[in-house]
Amino acid sequence: MGPEPAAERQTMTTNLVQSPKGATLRIMDIAGGEGIRRRLFTLGFNVGDEIELQARGILRGPILVRNVRTGVTAAIGRGIAQKIVVEAGVERP
Repeated sequence: MGPEPAAERQTMTTNLVQSPKGATLRIMDIAGGEGIRRRLFTLGFNVGDEIELQARGILRGPILVRNVRTGVTAAIGRGIAQKIVVEAGVERP
């Protein structure tokens, strides 16, 4: 069989802390326990949502994230942000 089609979109999976500021990202997984998943759900962030990293706190402070679909903006501590697996390279219409 031949190689994969070249038209496939290039994506990169990383955690939220390591993502570039201003990028549109998709939440792929939450690598934490039930408590973290429930907390993020309460804040309006779910697996599959598109988010935008708006700002990082000075000296390892919280990260400001906006949910593109709902418009919800929240400050998330770095400990939780490290457990949010995101996909960079999300194309917006």
